[in-house]
Amino acid sequence: MDAREAQQALSLAAQRRQQTITAGTTPWSRSQVWSLCSCALALGVLTDAGMIWLWVVLMLTGVGVAWQRGVALRPTRASVRWQAALIATFVPALALNVLFQAVARGLHWPLPNTIGMLGACLVIITLTRAVQARMAASLRP
Repeated sequence: MDAREAQQALSLAAQRRQQTITAGTTPWSRSQVWSLCSCALALGVLTDAGMIWLWVVLMLTGVGVAWQRGVALRPTRASVRWQAALIATFVPALALNVLFQAVARGLHWPLPNTIGMLGACLVIITLTRAVQARMAASLRP
């Protein structure tokens, strides 16, 4: 290997390393947020329909597809503080879910669980996504 080939190999390795860091430290995309919200809405609809088992089957299928396609977890972990902050965003999601359900049940609207999940989706879109983006940015070297 001559000097030119060695330099090209080093620059290629550096480029791949930077791509890996960038891929592992990006915030959720719109499609990922939509996927989370659609799972939450599916849970609400299937709970209202009395078919919670179907949601479990769908989630197991999703995990199976991800496993088969070779999805790998990021090798770097966020700090405990950021992980706790991300988990803490699910408390307002649960609270808004319960609040929206209570309003829907009080007004005798159909599909109260689905309406409750709409409240949870609002929190996921606004608060959880923002916290996850900050957590991902903290992972950059």
